[in-house]
Amino acid sequence: MTLQPKYHGQFIIDIRWRLSYTSHHKKKVLIKIIMTNSKYNKEVINLVKVAHKLRKERKFTEAEAKYLEVLELDPDNVYALVGLGNLKCKIKRFKESLLYYQRCLELEDTNLYALAGVGDSYRGLNDMDSALEVWLKYLSYNSGDYKIITRVGDVLRKKDDLPGSKKYYQIAIELHPKDPFALMGLGDVCEKLGNDAEALFYFEKLISSTDCSIFAITSAANIYRKTSSYEKAIKLYDTALSKDPKNSHAWNGKADCLRGMRNHEAAINAWKNALKYGMNRISAMTRIGDSYMSMNDLENAEISYQKTVAMGYDKYAYLGMFKIHLKRNHIDKAFETLTMLIKNEPHDPRISLEYNIFVEKYPHVKNIENKKAV
Repeated sequence: MTLQPKYHGQFIIDIRWRLSYTSHHKKKVLIKIIMTNSKYNKEVINLVKVAHKLRKERKFTEAEAKYLEVLELDPDNVYALVGLGNLKCKIKRFKESLLYYQRCLELEDTNLYALAGVGDSYRGLNDMDSALEVWLKYLSYNSGDYKIITRVGDVLRKKDDLPGSKKYYQIAIELHPKDPFALMGLGDVCEKLGNDAEALFYFEKLISSTDCSIFAITSAANIYRKTSSYEKAIKLYDTALSKDPKNSHAWNGKADCLRGMRNHEAAINAWKNALKYGMNRISAMTRIGDSYMSMNDLENAEISYQKTVAMGYDKYAYLGMFKIHLKRNHIDKAFETLTMLIKNEPHDPRISLEYNIFVEKYPHVKNIENKKAV
């Protein structure tokens, strides 16, 4: 409804009300006060429009200047305050964005744009509890906003409240079945809850959409890889690599599948690409060494493991070196490597098992060690 214009100083104020219905509230909420019928107000409106346009064009410095011009003319202009908050949020200056949003809420405590922005700012400051509180308040006014519902799911997921997170993601999906963020979140939560089949359902649903992300593709591929469905996994990794040829995670996943299929030469090439595009060098070189070991290429395996240990300690590389010494019948070197491993990894069951098997097969090395200790 529109009230009759009232004079306020030299300006005519036209107060407009808008009905805002939620599942819990049915009340009239004052949304905004618009100044009209004055040259002053037209100047303000035009400045706000220009500022919004500049912000959307990512011309942030120019946009900020226009918003500040608006505030010089009208210090309580909520559009400029929210616009500045959005701008500062966009450039990750969250403490500043928070101030603008909070000032807006002092003027209009139910301004949904400002409430959403406050939540975004707290999230940017890694204050998840405050973000959650603000977004839940937002939803008390507008319960059908699937984007904010998804953000609540995101926060709960980060707080390790996986059942609560799943609940909110599912609400978001009911409201907007193709929301990529809710689908991605649901897939991730289901996987963490140990329900790979359900996680795969959501990942594949996302893959079939136009908003498909590479992360969704590799996540689905990872599940197939985990269940030894290597061909399906490789197909998805290849899809990811067709979109991003430098994706080290996809190269690593593909390499691991190829190793599982005993195609060690192709696995080595894939890991070399993963290494080229940013995979952790120690992990990559160790896995390349393992593949050479599977091919019984001890020379290249040793070169790979030596490159690994030159960069830092890695138990898997030393385990590989231990096996090379055994294959070459260098028992003393093998025992020396194994002794070092057992000291560094006293609670590792695999290394303890290797140690026990070794000393049972070569009891004389244990006697040599005891003599050295004396």
